[in-house]
Amino acid sequence: MSSAQGKFGIDLLSKTELGGSFWGRFLEWALTTGRYIVILTELVVIAAFLSRFKLDKDYADLGDRITGKKAVLAAMANTESNFRLTQERLATARKIIDNQFKATVAIDRIMDKLPLGTEIVGLTASAQEVVAEARAESDTIIGEVISRLAQDKTWKEVELVNVSGDKQQGIRFSLRLTL
Repeated sequence: MSSAQGKFGIDLLSKTELGGSFWGRFLEWALTTGRYIVILTELVVIAAFLSRFKLDKDYADLGDRITGKKAVLAAMANTESNFRLTQERLATARKIIDNQFKATVAIDRIMDKLPLGTEIVGLTASAQEVVAEARAESDTIIGEVISRLAQDKTWKEVELVNVSGDKQQGIRFSLRLTL
């Protein structure tokens, strides 16, 4: 019986016209694949919903850190102001010391060039020039002073500004030396 009988199948599901047409197959595909699309969309929405909690926590932590850093900056503002003021004072002091050093060197150079019989009465020094008031025993000594200072490369210009004399104090003269 088994070999004499042919194979035949029983289809309990009825075939409809909808399954055989284009729109029917499209509808069947949309219903099966559409489920997966809906599930995937729901997973994305759930992930976005859950990530919202993490992002809210990160946002709150960031706000707290910013507030803390603002407090530190506010506390350090006075110290920073004092520090900048001190830097400005140090820069000013350095300029003054440098100018004094230049003036000291200039005065030493003048003193080295003075011959015997010359006495410095007064000195005024600035960053660009030195004005020396001196007393000499004779006019040849004044010429020697000017000659020695003019030969020194420290000075750009040596100028005799004033000369006056009397018998008791000798000859008074003023020199302007430009650095």
